[in-house]
Amino acid sequence: MMPRPIHAVVARLVIVVACVAAWSARGGAQGGGPSAGETDAAWLTASFKQAWPELHARLVGLERAHGVLYGELTRGKGKVEESDVFARLRQRLSAESGLASSDPDADRGYAALGRRGAELIRRTHVFHREVLAIFAMVEPPARAAALDAAVERYSSRPDVALPDVPKDMGILYDHPYTTFTEEGFNPRRELRYPTLSGFVWAAHWFQLAAQEPLETAGDRAGRAAGLKIVTDRFERKLTAGTPPDAFPSELPLAPSIAPGLVSVHERSAAILDNLNMLHDVLADILVHPKVSNPRAVVDEAIGQFVDRNYRVVDVDEWIKMALRHSIFAQGGPALMEMTRTDRNSSGHAQHARGKQAIAPGGMR
Repeated sequence: MMPRPIHAVVARLVIVVACVAAWSARGGAQGGGPSAGETDAAWLTASFKQAWPELHARLVGLERAHGVLYGELTRGKGKVEESDVFARLRQRLSAESGLASSDPDADRGYAALGRRGAELIRRTHVFHREVLAIFAMVEPPARAAALDAAVERYSSRPDVALPDVPKDMGILYDHPYTTFTEEGFNPRRELRYPTLSGFVWAAHWFQLAAQEPLETAGDRAGRAAGLKIVTDRFERKLTAGTPPDAFPSELPLAPSIAPGLVSVHERSAAILDNLNMLHDVLADILVHPKVSNPRAVVDEAIGQFVDRNYRVVDVDEWIKMALRHSIFAQGGPALMEMTRTDRNSSGHAQHARGKQAIAPGGMR
């Protein structure tokens, strides 16, 4: 094995020392030092933030946008001014927003979900950033082991961790407060706030799509170019254009948007898809007119989502389920161009009726 260049060793030592100092400042001196796993995780996230500050800031901004949205849906209860909230969500995309030390509106929004819900979602967002950090900072042969370690750290508190096995997408269709209605055999969704749902789905697309250039590009210049493509496409999805330069019309899922992640580490990908489905279910709950006690209903939904035995499907079914809902409708590939839909009938009907997956088309 070749020795590391001395500047790389020094750089890592500086980052680790900074992480340990930050840990100590938070009160670590009262209970002993951080474990090796905690140091590795701290190094990864600190290195990622330092190496890719714009991407890190945008990811944090999107996480805060989710908090703002939860606060508005909780307070509004059917009376949300959609254009105003959309503007506030977009404000979180600025680099300054993602770098700010705090976001009181986002904090209040997460608090509206209750302690467990807020902690679960925040922890899973941090986990997602750690996954991207591994693709950005760890060499390919060591990534699977690093992702294994990240999942073990994340799963060490099962009461506030989503399972690393995929759940059935049918949970979106048949929970008591779903926005889906069935016309014949074709479920149809009536979104209370389509613009806000569109923003959230576009955010999910970006969070998943950012993985591909970090994985496939061989050098920093290639990664930067790929991330610019992903970022530009994300910005165009927030306009009133035509697909793919428009909101996704389906919930983006990892097998469709981040197939490389599924290939390298399906456990991590399953956690992220479970989070994105949970976001959809919580939004349905918060806007449903018959929900008189949102906190209790949110707690019930979270209890179901953290249960690794609840509505679990095998990996092959999860992948087919994602493809049936159309890569194009989920926002399209991260870097390739997709000029037309790959769907030849309703994706919802195919999922609900258990038909075969559709072969993707229109890529070039």
